[in-house]
Amino acid sequence: MNPDDMRLNRLTLLLLGVLTLLRLPLLSLTELVPDEAYYWDWSRRLSLGYYDQGPLIAYLIRITTSIFGTNEFGVRIGALLSSLGAVWACVLLAKRIYSPLAGFLTALFLSLTPLMTVGSLISTYDPPLVFCWAWAILMLHKALFSEDLQTQNRDWMFAGVFTGLGFLSKHTMLLLAPCLLLFLLLSKPHRRWLSRPQPYLAFGLCLLLYSGAFYWNAQNHWWTFRHLLFLAGKTPGTFLKRFGDFLGSQALLLGPVLFLGTLWAGKKNPLPTSPLHQEEERNESALLLAEEKQSRASSSQLFLVCMGLPVFLFFCVMTLKSKVQGNWGPCAWLSLTVLFAGIVSERFSQKAYRRLTWATVSTGLFLTLALLSPGLRKGIGVKIPPDIDLFNTAYGWRDMASRIQGLRDEAKQEGRTVFLAGSGYQYPALMAFYLPDHPETFDLFLHYRLTMYAAHVERLKAHLGEDCLWINDTKAEDADLRQIFTRVEWLAPVPVWRRPYADTPIRTLYIAKCYGYRRYTGIEWAVGG
Repeated sequence: MNPDDMRLNRLTLLLLGVLTLLRLPLLSLTELVPDEAYYWDWSRRLSLGYYDQGPLIAYLIRITTSIFGTNEFGVRIGALLSSLGAVWACVLLAKRIYSPLAGFLTALFLSLTPLMTVGSLISTYDPPLVFCWAWAILMLHKALFSEDLQTQNRDWMFAGVFTGLGFLSKHTMLLLAPCLLLFLLLSKPHRRWLSRPQPYLAFGLCLLLYSGAFYWNAQNHWWTFRHLLFLAGKTPGTFLKRFGDFLGSQALLLGPVLFLGTLWAGKKNPLPTSPLHQEEERNESALLLAEEKQSRASSSQLFLVCMGLPVFLFFCVMTLKSKVQGNWGPCAWLSLTVLFAGIVSERFSQKAYRRLTWATVSTGLFLTLALLSPGLRKGIGVKIPPDIDLFNTAYGWRDMASRIQGLRDEAKQEGRTVFLAGSGYQYPALMAFYLPDHPETFDLFLHYRLTMYAAHVERLKAHLGEDCLWINDTKAEDADLRQIFTRVEWLAPVPVWRRPYADTPIRTLYIAKCYGYRRYTGIEWAVGG
């Protein structure tokens, strides 16, 4: 390895190390968002499956909180490590296909995006998914392009393991199978794998890892699959609105330059032959002659396109009838960013590509800083409506828990036993996390969609005759509450302010003292999945 390559490798490690050290204190800076508290509540009752997605996030949080404690840092450190591992896998893939410069640019482009920043600081099932996707495509590339049979067999199995673990994180992972199939169909030199056992054994290993979650679903009304079908169902609004919202979300998560650059990268002419391709020319020249007939890419470039672009197009098509959330498509951008970084690195001596690098980094960094700093947004006059500002959802929960604890203490002094409930998963999960004794909490499913709390709803029967503290951000359930309790007393609404960053309350809490739980309804009033 020449000195320049060694220097680039050290720069890559330094970049990732510095960013990780900068992000570590941010893990404890904000309170949990509702989804994080929800997944933490999953981790208290480990299971083979869960209503919304696979169980991997619950096991990850269980491990990290057992080491670092039940706090924001303990919940989130797994997300930071998962995101770091995903970037590192992409760096290794870029170095394998292109050069150490491509690896450095991959780390630079990916790490400074809002996508990876949020993925490092917010603990959902997306960071483990992205980690598994990145390592799966790295193992697939090694298996497909290696000349050593033992290496091929080993890396096919590793690909199956990472795919199975990703499937246990989020079902988007299953899209990797058609992505791989597309590559094998389009790449004539690699089509031979369709008649070999390794891909099928890897897929079988993936299904074996998922079998526990499948069994759980078979025992629990196929809840996860019904939930996914519900999410994919038709939603109000026009196609143009849904499509535009999805494109806008991806441009903001990546930065507009990287977003457009990754889509443009697949249209570039095949890259100059790398050492990996030269080896293939020596060993399989006839196959490479056929490969050169590919319209726009070398085999590795085609691989990178197939591992990302179909995912993006799939979710674009979904917008024809469904709203697609911005966090559904991160797997599309891993291999495409490697491709973009590779193209830039091959042409880095040209001033235009150095300017493109600067534009990519600066726009991604600016959006990341604007996302993390409400003061910066306020200073430049950018206003985000309170109901869509992500970090508003990570504010005010300790104060809420303190208020609820005061009401619990008051009830205890009066000799009353109270349980805690809310509408949906958000408030039950947040109360469970932020109250000092981490009590069991409930969703009463009062004309709201099913959640994982449905798996434990029968425990409510033990609370018949008791009183309840109910919390939500509306009073919409008033009529329902009066049917299942003998008396309902609403307290004064509690506005939650985030001054000086918001001129209006970011939410209003409605708390009810509910007396005499008299009617167990289970999930019969639940609406939707």
